[in-house]
Amino acid sequence: MFSNLTAINGYNPIKALFLKEFWDNKRAIFTTPMVITGLFIFFAIVAMINGSGMMFDGVSMNDHLSNNTEFDEKSSAIMTGILMVSPMVLMISVGFSMVFTALSVLFDERKDKSILFWKSMPVSDTQEVLVKLATVVVVTPVIAIGFALIIQFFTTFMLGAIVSINTDYSAWDLVFTNINYLAVIIGDIVPVFVIILWTLPIFTYFMLVSSFSRRSPFLLAFIIPVLGVVIEKIFFDSEQILRVIASRFTYLEKYGDRYDIDDGGNMIEAVTGLLGSLGEPSLWIGIIVAAAMIAGSIQIRKRNSIT
Repeated sequence: MFSNLTAINGYNPIKALFLKEFWDNKRAIFTTPMVITGLFIFFAIVAMINGSGMMFDGVSMNDHLSNNTEFDEKSSAIMTGILMVSPMVLMISVGFSMVFTALSVLFDERKDKSILFWKSMPVSDTQEVLVKLATVVVVTPVIAIGFALIIQFFTTFMLGAIVSINTDYSAWDLVFTNINYLAVIIGDIVPVFVIILWTLPIFTYFMLVSSFSRRSPFLLAFIIPVLGVVIEKIFFDSEQILRVIASRFTYLEKYGDRYDIDDGGNMIEAVTGLLGSLGEPSLWIGIIVAAAMIAGSIQIRKRNSIT
């Protein structure tokens, strides 16, 4: 199967470009989530062997089962919630990987002069830049979701072991039949891409900086908005730039802050809330701005071959 994915039959420049981006950024796209997934499984096994099991409010799950008669009524929300939060460290790490990849994709090819080779190939700058963008905001999160499912699959069986070992409880009755698998899958996919749509101007801004930066795109990418905020405050006594940047995350908090595992929150409701944010004009204005910055990156790449 892997050989079929990597094989190129005939003239297929887009697939070749995606494979090039994958191998150039393999550490961020594949290795990092694989290592984090392995570490999660390792430490979860160690915690299960050395500890008293999964804890809720300072009490182990087994104690909840023994003392809390209402646990069965909340078990589905709790089990589903545990699965939803289990890949949290993975997804945060992948978010940072996406940032650093966006900051390097157009800078590194000029630094190592590989851009000269690819400019000699029958592919346009538009194709190159759009494939790089798709690698950052589509390929990377899709692979991360795959590893998140591995973590959740392992977590499911770990929960089954915790509630069944040395107890009279059935892992099937208490865990496996109480998980809302549809909510887990939807909760893995929908929030990730809604968040990406809201933060798309940030990623395209990083790519724009990467396209013209001569030294460190990371420093330049953060210095520019900081200087803009400071200058605006000093000369105009306003904070519009800061508000625009913060709005990318304010709306996500407004629409997505509906899920609370301790209260047996509803993940479907939270996902529905995030989908509701797609109707905000601010989102579509941000996408238009992102398109403009990608167009700028393409034009700069046409004229800027080396650092």
